Amino acid sequence: MNEKIVFGQYYHTDSWIHRLDPRTKIIAVFLYMIALFVVKNVYLLGAFLLLALIVITTSKVPLIKFLNSLKMVSFILLFTFFFQLLLRKDGEQLAVFSFNMTIINALLIILLFILYFLSRRIIKSFRVLLLSIVLLISFYIQIKFDFSYLLFTYQVRIFDSGLIMSLYILLRIIALLFISSLLTLTTKPTDLNNGLEAILKPLKHIGVKVSTLTMMISIALRFIPTLINEAEKILKAQASRGVDFKEGKIGAKVMQIISLLVPMFVIAYKRAYDLADAMEARGFIPDAPRTNINLLRYRTSDYLTFGFSFALLVVTIYLRIFYAL
Repeated sequence: MNEKIVFGQYYHTDSWIHRLDPRTKIIAVFLYMIALFVVKNVYLLGAFLLLALIVITTSKVPLIKFLNSLKMVSFILLFTFFFQLLLRKDGEQLAVFSFNMTIINALLIILLFILYFLSRRIIKSFRVLLLSIVLLISFYIQIKFDFSYLLFTYQVRIFDSGLIMSLYILLRIIALLFISSLLTLTTKPTDLNNGLEAILKPLKHIGVKVSTLTMMISIALRFIPTLINEAEKILKAQASRGVDFKEGKIGAKVMQIISLLVPMFVIAYKRAYDLADAMEARGFIPDAPRTNINLLRYRTSDYLTFGFSFALLVVTIYLRIFYAL
C-alpha cells in the first residue's frame, strides 16, 4: 500500500494512544474539533496545534505520516493563505510592495515558468514547493530589477487583518488534518467500527440502523487508500500506453479522464461484490445481534483523557464568551 496515503491507514505500534478505548479517541477528537471551531484567536489556535503535535510525538507514529497528509492539500493551503493575505484590505497596513513590469522582466518570468513546466516531467515530488519558489522569484525580479521599456507598475498592500485571517485558516486546517489522521493511524478499522457503534447505540431507539451505518463508514474509510492505489496503477498503465494526462487540449483531457474513471468504477463495483460475497460466506446478517471477542472497557487513561478533553472545551468556551478569544 502506498505509504504516502495516510487517511484510512492504521500504523501498528504500542503507545498509550493505541491502548485507549476507541470510544474515548472518537469523542476526544470530536471535542477537540468543536473547540477548534470555537476559538477565534490565532495564538490559541497555535496552542491547539502545539497540543496536537505533543500528542503526535507521544503516539510513536512517525511525524512524516502526518506531513504526508498535508501534501495532499498543500496547494489548497497555499492558495487560501495568499488569497486571504492579498485580498483583505481592512485594518492596519503592515507593508507595501511596489512592482515594476518591464518587457525584460516579463520575458524572464515567462522563461521561469517555461523551465518550471519542463522540469515537472523530471521532478515528480515537491511540485507545489517548486511552484512557490518560481512565484517568489518572479515577484523578486519585479521588485529588484527596474529595466527599461516599462509596461506598467502596481502595488500590493498587506494588512494585519489579512495576515491574521490567513494564519487563522492555515492553523485550523493543519490542526484538523493532524488530529483526524491521528485517529485513523492509531485505531484499527474494526475498533473504529465498534467504537462508533457503541457511541451511536442510543440512536437504535429512533429506528436508525446503527450497525449498518457504522459498517458503511468503516468500509468507506478502509477503501479510500485502496481505491487511490488502484487509480495510481491505472495511471501508470495508461502512461505505459503513451497517455499523458498533463498534456493535450481540453477535449483530449476529458477523454483521458474518462479512460481513468471507467476502469475505476469497474474496479470499485468488483471490490464491492467480492466484499459482499465474503461477508455472505461468513454468515454476516445486517443488524443481527452479535458479540465481540474483545469487549470495550474504560481504563484510568480513558477517564483522564475524557476529563482533559471536556476541560479543554469548557475553557475554550469560557475564553470565547468572557474574553472574546
